Amino acid sequence: MKGRNFVSMTLLIPGSVSPNPEATNSRFGARPYVNGNREQTNNFMLDGVDVNDSIDNRVGYSPNVDALEEVKVLTGNMGADYGNAGGATVMLTMKSGTNQFRGNVFEFLRNEKLDANGFFRNRNVNTAKRLGYKRNIFGGTLGGPIQRDKAFFFVNYEGTEQRASGPASASVAPQAWRNGDLSQFPNVIRDPQAGGAPFPNKQIPQARIVNPVAKKLFSSPDLYPLPNQAGAGALGVSGNYASSSASKLRNHQGDAKLDYRLGDKDNLSGRFSWGEYESRGSRTALPVNMTSGQLGPTRSAVINWVRTFSPTIVNEARVGFSRIIIKDQTIDWSGKLGMNGNQTFGIPGGQSVAGLSSVALGGGLTSVGASGIFSNTADNKYIYYDNLTWQKGRQLIKMGAQFIRYQQNRYYSGNNGVLGLFNYNGTYTGLNYADFLLDQLASKGRGSATGTWGHRFWRSAFFIQDDWKVLPNFTLNIGLRYEYMQPIYEVADRQVNVNTYTGELMYAGKNGNSRALYRPYKNQWMPRIGFAWTPGILNNKLVMRAGWAYTSFMEGTGANLRLPLNPPFFIETNFNYDVNAPGSITTGFADVVTADLRLDMPRPGATPQLQGRAWDLDLRPQTTSQVNFTLEYQIDNATSVSAGYVGQKGTHLVAPVEANQPLPGTGPVSTWPNLNLRRPLINKLPNLGNIARTESSATMDYHSLQLSARRRYSTGLELLASYTFGKTLTDNLGYYGSAYTASEGAYWQNAYDRRSNRGRAFFDARHNLSIGGLYELPVGKGKKFGSDMPKAADLLLGGWNINAMALAHSGFPITVRAIDRTSQAVRGNVRANYFRPLVKNEALVTVDNFFGLPTDTAARTAFFCPAGVDDGKCPYGNPGDGLFGTASIGTEQAPSFFSMDFSIGKKFYVTESKFFDFRTEFFNVLNHVSWAPPGANLASPASFGAVTAQVQSPRNIQFGLKFYF
Repeated sequence: MKGRNFVSMTLLIPGSVSPNPEATNSRFGARPYVNGNREQTNNFMLDGVDVNDSIDNRVGYSPNVDALEEVKVLTGNMGADYGNAGGATVMLTMKSGTNQFRGNVFEFLRNEKLDANGFFRNRNVNTAKRLGYKRNIFGGTLGGPIQRDKAFFFVNYEGTEQRASGPASASVAPQAWRNGDLSQFPNVIRDPQAGGAPFPNKQIPQARIVNPVAKKLFSSPDLYPLPNQAGAGALGVSGNYASSSASKLRNHQGDAKLDYRLGDKDNLSGRFSWGEYESRGSRTALPVNMTSGQLGPTRSAVINWVRTFSPTIVNEARVGFSRIIIKDQTIDWSGKLGMNGNQTFGIPGGQSVAGLSSVALGGGLTSVGASGIFSNTADNKYIYYDNLTWQKGRQLIKMGAQFIRYQQNRYYSGNNGVLGLFNYNGTYTGLNYADFLLDQLASKGRGSATGTWGHRFWRSAFFIQDDWKVLPNFTLNIGLRYEYMQPIYEVADRQVNVNTYTGELMYAGKNGNSRALYRPYKNQWMPRIGFAWTPGILNNKLVMRAGWAYTSFMEGTGANLRLPLNPPFFIETNFNYDVNAPGSITTGFADVVTADLRLDMPRPGATPQLQGRAWDLDLRPQTTSQVNFTLEYQIDNATSVSAGYVGQKGTHLVAPVEANQPLPGTGPVSTWPNLNLRRPLINKLPNLGNIARTESSATMDYHSLQLSARRRYSTGLELLASYTFGKTLTDNLGYYGSAYTASEGAYWQNAYDRRSNRGRAFFDARHNLSIGGLYELPVGKGKKFGSDMPKAADLLLGGWNINAMALAHSGFPITVRAIDRTSQAVRGNVRANYFRPLVKNEALVTVDNFFGLPTDTAARTAFFCPAGVDDGKCPYGNPGDGLFGTASIGTEQAPSFFSMDFSIGKKFYVTESKFFDFRTEFFNVLNHVSWAPPGANLASPASFGAVTAQVQSPRNIQFGLKFYF
């Protein structure tokens, strides 16, 4: 396991996939998408205690894998005693001490001398050298008796120290672009001051380059140097500046567990876990870029009491606590920006932290600055659980209850960050970089640095499960679970909601409003039924299993759209400028009104300033129908194969929706009123622009054939293989998305036409294969070969073992986007017009031209249709003014993925119970390059089809040494 993180192993189960498998190895990283469910719908539990970050659904604590007794993953038709999940429930069990002292110590080492270089780093001589990297993971475990047969202890510790530094690259504007010579671009570049007529020869006069950020950048080589190496991609600018980067990471964590046998009928156990995590970027390629830092201290504890009333009745009671803290910050690493960074670049309005606001340059260039995302999460959970198990004849009955108290304390700067952002997107000239030079601003926004808010609620559940052996070869599983998720309220009533249909403002606990400001949902009944039948044929080696479950789960809705992030408790500005009236960065944030803040305040200028949040009054948990039918055949005592159908249908999935999207005008777009005057709530809430409404309206459908083969450990071999042929359809990706995808975005392009957004989920891989195995070579003492070899020979030849894990899947969908000239889509995500299939010219296919498009500038220009035109040949085109694109979701497909990890190890025995275990681990052993999705935005036709990243890291080699005693 790379990074010794158990989450990566969840990708071996059928129906599990990740667009970003590399991140499953990192703290607070990626999780699997299981059976068509979102990444956020998994539940991770350690000794029965929830260890999730319940706001953003991240894994809050990853224990030392040497301390784990068992990792169990449940998907599909789980028993009624399991809930709080739509995807997988991953249960981790910590080891316990025994009557013998046992343990181990270990160290794992990685450094750059053992690593391959990445494909894109090798493309340029200045970066074609290994990135400096050193990582040490060390620790140990120890367990044994405190009082023989009565009291036991188990402790463990793991530490990680990681340092990385070395070559890095950025994409900077070449001199010709800085002079306004844009002839290299295939875009038609129009002059807004000339009625949209094209600039002659695509040349912007120097006098027209008025953006103060551009002027400062181009006159400051210490901040924004010229290219120093050849770039890649269709325009030759990708990675054209070689520089360096540096970062560090440290993590120290441990667990302590006590088991105490009170008597013949009572057993107590308790565990306490702690962790201290820190990561920080200390340098990046350009001084005008910023790095980030993260702190993640965690604590959790549990006390478990098992009472045996009789040989047939056992009760388990549990009390637990979990505290997940995650702090994120943005860092002005160079110190060259400072507290007056914006002012230095001609952006007025002040700032609360050092740095520079994020400015999107376009043209495939690296953006400068950063929005400044700051957050501070303190997520506390108190868990109370009781489960009574009763063996009554042929029936095994479980019944019980679970109560979880959530305390979600959070500061969040808003997605626009405390420094803010400025966006140039090609609306006004047809090229985003030209918009930047001319300062034709499409949107801007900034969040706030304010205090912490605290959300509170209970999640309560009651369940009963009956596993009834009706016949010796037929078992019936019947269960019922009921959950109630209390509506979330703020501890001091510091929140306000918007009825987006009437414009009414609702204040917590006032005027008859509840504290949560939305209605409770009390119908979370979850029946489950299934059976297992051995029909007697094929020597009783065939088993048929089937089940149906109706589950309900409330996905964590993130921090950004919570109701405390509304005025007067929080302010986040978001200016969207009309297609006929661009903004200017020279105004900065000086035009933001900060006095008498409220959602219904008057509008101080032509453009609404505030960004609002709303929760649908009938917000409720999702419901998912899960059905499965499986045939499993036992080939021998250690080997089995299975084939099954798994299907799910989800409704009421949470979705973010723009609730104040401008309506279209009539006649030519040039005569439409300003887009902000066409917002439905402009008269009721004149200074409120975008309103992100959280509602339970999204849907999901999943169908799959799942094949698996397993060989349990026998004759030195253990093997697990799974293949899934499936399809996931949805009409909303949720709040988060994922790296290495080219999806449609979280918001629908047209909030009034949600049906057009139904299509393949961004994580839908039609074919998905995983294989994992362990093989102890049959050579050496006690083995098939060489069992009587001399000790010296056995020391050299005996005790070897190999491990391997391979993942492969077909490509994820790509959604083709276009220039936004709708004068409606304030959330962006505008898709292209689709006319006919895009046919690759295979002779032209390269990493810079995945779709095999013409490389000549004029031919590339003609390949895509102009706005509102279909020439009878082009596959895609930009929509006409005032129109949304006709392309559906996921009309193209990204490259496929393959990666294989391999390890070889040997045990050196000192005595029968004491031995050294040495391992060499190869991650991506074949150094295979799996391409990230290519560019697919008609706003940048030059980079359409250009791949700029690889999904998995190049080959890494790690040495590990353990001593067991």
